[in-house]
Amino acid sequence: MNRVQEPTDVMTASFAAPPFEVSDPWGATTPRGLNPLDLSTILSGMPLPQIYTTAFDLAQPVGGKITVSALNRILSVSGLPAATVDKILNIVVAPTRSRITKGECSVTLAFVAMAQKNMVLSIENLTAHRDDLPIPHLPGLEAIDFGNVNEPDIYTTSSSLPRHHHPVHVGSSVQDPWRSSMIVSPGKNSINGGGGGGYPPAPSFLASPPIPSPELLPSRSTDPEATRKEMYQWFLNVDTIHISFAPEKEGVFLFKHTNYIVESKNRQTTVIRRFSDFWWMLEVLAKRFPFRVLPNLPPKRLGVADEVFLERRLRGLTRFMNALVRHPVLRNDPLVVSFLTEPVELALWRKNVVISTEDEFTTRLPIGEALAKQVPQTLDIELESVKRRLPASIEYYRSMVQVLGRVQKRTEASAADYTRFSLALNALADCERKCHIDDCYNCGQLSQGYSKISMHINQTSHMLEEQAKNTHRVMVESLKRHRDLLVSMQELMQRRDQSREGSVAEMLKKRIASNEAKLKTLKASAATAAANAANAGSGDGSQYDEKIEKVSNNIISDQVELEVQNQRAVLVQHTLWMEITYYHKSHAQIASMYQAFVNGQMKTSQSLYDNWKSLSPVVHDLPMEVNGFN
Repeated sequence: MNRVQEPTDVMTASFAAPPFEVSDPWGATTPRGLNPLDLSTILSGMPLPQIYTTAFDLAQPVGGKITVSALNRILSVSGLPAATVDKILNIVVAPTRSRITKGECSVTLAFVAMAQKNMVLSIENLTAHRDDLPIPHLPGLEAIDFGNVNEPDIYTTSSSLPRHHHPVHVGSSVQDPWRSSMIVSPGKNSINGGGGGGYPPAPSFLASPPIPSPELLPSRSTDPEATRKEMYQWFLNVDTIHISFAPEKEGVFLFKHTNYIVESKNRQTTVIRRFSDFWWMLEVLAKRFPFRVLPNLPPKRLGVADEVFLERRLRGLTRFMNALVRHPVLRNDPLVVSFLTEPVELALWRKNVVISTEDEFTTRLPIGEALAKQVPQTLDIELESVKRRLPASIEYYRSMVQVLGRVQKRTEASAADYTRFSLALNALADCERKCHIDDCYNCGQLSQGYSKISMHINQTSHMLEEQAKNTHRVMVESLKRHRDLLVSMQELMQRRDQSREGSVAEMLKKRIASNEAKLKTLKASAATAAANAANAGSGDGSQYDEKIEKVSNNIISDQVELEVQNQRAVLVQHTLWMEITYYHKSHAQIASMYQAFVNGQMKTSQSLYDNWKSLSPVVHDLPMEVNGFN
């Protein structure tokens, strides 16, 4: 019998390895250049020209850093010789680094300006001229194509979204796999009940009843291929939310906060929200939908938040909002709609409306008898099965996110090393352009070959950098998205286990039984008292009537409440069934994630193959006859 092989030390080390920039498996033993932390602070607090900030922002920093390849593209428009560019990079960027900070980028541009003025390139000279640095000349800077590094492909939105508040219904004939087919008239709000629960009414096209009616479902195609295409098309038509940083922070000094621009693709709206607005919305949704799969928000942070933390929070907020608009019920909640469409500051909007925090079951009673028949009898077994698998699945996804993150960093590092190699080879071509023998033909051919090889290797660097971006956009963010879904499902299971829904019904049953026994005793006592009074010829036993009426009323009241609790229990089971169905169907997105990843890898591999193939004739034409170097 084949046995699963125990993980080796190498495998264990791979899963536990630190990020690439901390421990480079291919790095030099003796790093060149100075400590990047020292370099990044040389120009701190200095009034630098605007071109320093412009160049860094155009390179599309992620987490407050840009890649070495992006930096090389900036330096390529400086007009400096390849040897000078290579020298600057060797001073500023250690060979184990694939990304640099804004401070290091500023130091690099300062060296560029010094080189353009024929000044000595050294840290000492840079420090001496901190107050009178020349301005770097970078013609064509804004024309450089840095690619798109900030937008995850799974959340891409149009860059020309209208900046107005006009929700637009995007019509589609595609059936939503999870929504009810029953159409609700604009005059009736089936989400919040007749009164709307204090919310402003949602647009009529967003209203959908929370309880599907099987007898009203239209005939669906039994063709598996048609069903697959329909499901895929539904995923394509789901709204997409793009979140970015607002240009400026708000608040007083030392208490400034970051604002976020939230754009909805389908609704064509753009609003500005604070991080606290997201938290407030989630708190309200948690009270209104205790048995729904609620997405998670990135954590709060005490103290000053650095750029890396803010970038991670931005991606977490993007996943949070896109999870909301993918959910078949949460996306139609009036609070979510208002969050995406209200143009005013949310804190001001909250003062003018009454926000209901009643759970969704309060407005859905009474229910029909057919609802209980929709819930499968095996629901509890299915929920327990999902609950058992979730912890292991979550850990596996966390491991995959970490591993692919390291793969991305190693690919970035390879791209940076190819850039360095290309610069060094280009500088070598300039250095060896003239041979010590005047009529040597082969050395000139070698020099020309160096330039061509350098160009192809630089193209390889660009391809690897794009591959690293695609790995993050397509795989890392998609894995995090599904990991977040698993965590949300696990939290739903925990809320289900901690719920006191069944205890109220049990308490009512015991109280009804106790009161019925008490009522029986009172009636017997009243009958005995009446008989005794009749024999004695005095009294009529009416002193028991008031007690009997009170106990009877208590029994009737408890029976009504018990019926409400029983119907509520049916609603809870039905909601859990809807959520586990949504969770199960969400796995359909995994296939598209791997398809996009594999297609991207194939495209990159083909591009790399074509690049090396086109370089092959160049290297085969290089002079290799020994007698030609006489």
